[in-house]
Amino acid sequence: MKLPYPSRSIYFTVAAFGVLCIILIGTNVRRSTALQQNNLAEMKRHFHARIRDGVGREVQFASLGDSFGVVRDSVNSVDNFIFKRSGVKLSGPTKNRLAAMEASTLSGARRRLTMSELSDVLSETALERLSRLSDQEITHVDDALRGFNAPDLPESFRRRTAIKAQVGMSTIISSERFVAEMKAMRRRSIEGAFRDVAHRAVEDNVKRVARVLSGAVPEQFGGAWNVANDTEGSMGVTPLQAVLITYSAASQDILCDSEENLNKRMQGIQAGLTRVSGQNYPSPDGHTAYGVNGYLVSSPLDIVFDERTVNSILDRIEERSAS
Repeated sequence: MKLPYPSRSIYFTVAAFGVLCIILIGTNVRRSTALQQNNLAEMKRHFHARIRDGVGREVQFASLGDSFGVVRDSVNSVDNFIFKRSGVKLSGPTKNRLAAMEASTLSGARRRLTMSELSDVLSETALERLSRLSDQEITHVDDALRGFNAPDLPESFRRRTAIKAQVGMSTIISSERFVAEMKAMRRRSIEGAFRDVAHRAVEDNVKRVARVLSGAVPEQFGGAWNVANDTEGSMGVTPLQAVLITYSAASQDILCDSEENLNKRMQGIQAGLTRVSGQNYPSPDGHTAYGVNGYLVSSPLDIVFDERTVNSILDRIEERSAS
């Protein structure tokens, strides 16, 4: 069956608002031989170790019975983690609100959200954000998705003819056509067929993030997904965990590597691109790995994680967690 028009371009929308498009290792690896299975298992162990070195090491979540001060420290740890990696920072009032919501959830006054409920929250928010994108913001989305840029970027890297909608996946498309596609989707954001396709895509990718985090750092996200049965976890996620999952999907940052090792990774990429091109590729110094003009992955995170949008997410979480 031919899918409705939005499905042919939905990944543009999704990449713009960050509610999916994370490529995880092993997705397309064949498992026909024991050697391949062993290689896949080793890749998975290495991948999980990198996640533990990143979010597992640098983010601290509060637990049941912790004081409000500890809860506030946990919010700060998430905020600092996101800022160091992407340059995006939550405002003081938003952090205060998030800390109050987190404390209320940990005390049992409000319930956690399942991955299906979080998917509903994010798809509704993404579609609402799409509907109010300005023409200027659409132009900004186009530029951000074309990858890292710098004044001293070698000529061979300056073409920037492709939109990088996913990690490891790009599509050659002109700015004129991309902008026209985005404006058309802005008009169609209220249509049922478009919304259904967007929701299915969001749900698939939010659950994929939860699956990986639950497997790699079960002490932090074990309640989000039941890895053994590959089903939604019985506990769900707190508001702070939901915000971190949203950031991961929005930025295509799979939360790997400590600050030190992330810097080493960027330096290694600079050395490799310099060697391959024979030209001096720009230094990562002064650049974040993710977010707008991210050295590793560039995305319009400032539009996804602006104050109004983050609080729209929190509004919807509060509404559902009260029931």
